[in-house]
Amino acid sequence: MKSKFNRSLSAAFIKTLEAEALRGGWWADVLADPKLLIAVRDNCLNVYWRGQSMFHVTSVGGGFRVTTHEKYLVNPELASQVPLKDRHFDISSLVERGFIRSYVGPATIKKMKSASGLFTGIEKTGCHEIAVRNPTVIDCEIAFPGVDSPLDGVTANRLPRVDFASLETDDAGARLVFWEAKVFDNGDLRAQNGAPLVCTQVNTYKDYLFRHRQEIERSYTKVAANLVSLKGMGMKRQLSSLITDVASGKRRLTLGAEPKVGLIIFGYDSAQRDHAAWRDHLSNLTASIPQVIAVGDVKKVNLPK
Repeated sequence: MKSKFNRSLSAAFIKTLEAEALRGGWWADVLADPKLLIAVRDNCLNVYWRGQSMFHVTSVGGGFRVTTHEKYLVNPELASQVPLKDRHFDISSLVERGFIRSYVGPATIKKMKSASGLFTGIEKTGCHEIAVRNPTVIDCEIAFPGVDSPLDGVTANRLPRVDFASLETDDAGARLVFWEAKVFDNGDLRAQNGAPLVCTQVNTYKDYLFRHRQEIERSYTKVAANLVSLKGMGMKRQLSSLITDVASGKRRLTLGAEPKVGLIIFGYDSAQRDHAAWRDHLSNLTASIPQVIAVGDVKKVNLPK
């Protein structure tokens, strides 16, 4: 398992992607969809839809390799009845019509979104909504290599993931901030005694950021440049001027005097918000986590700029 934190794409990989964008097809369609999140990794990238990686693209030699999970290729337009005969389902026609076999344009992405939607939940959908609506978001689904998860029953082989990172203005620079997002009914937000589990998560992430400060700042400076390159290829998702300023060298990216990991809570109504028990839990959270954003409607989450 890698223990070094590393993001960014090589110059050669960027050139390969630029050439692919000019050809049209799947990559040009991904770039043109403002609702998809392109996350840069260590000389690879993931294309996310509501927390699901619809495309995984890796650099191979002088080209690249593109894969998707087989479950995203189940045709969501299936509607016919399947006969049951002597304990056997007659799937002869299903074999032919049951899967997306070829990429034919944006309609294929639409089908893959529908198929992947079966495997996501309210929390991942909400996180995706926040990320696509906030142009300061620079990354999502961020794993910290070599960190044991603070969650019970999760091993180091299934790394804990911070939901996303964004940039904020910090004097003449740009501060990199990480965010954990939870839906209101997530049990990690509550504890009868002591601090809720989400506080342990946040402290684990802050400790990692402190110990790996230089490589993280260096890596995300390169990520900013990569995102600007993707923008030049035709990526329609908005990018904050903070990201472009970091890419150009106008602003220096930093974790600040102390790494910051904030908490976002969403998905509740006014009655839940005003309930005495929840107010006590929220007070407990804000006492441990300096920056907590609690907004009922996820579409109203506006990250600090």
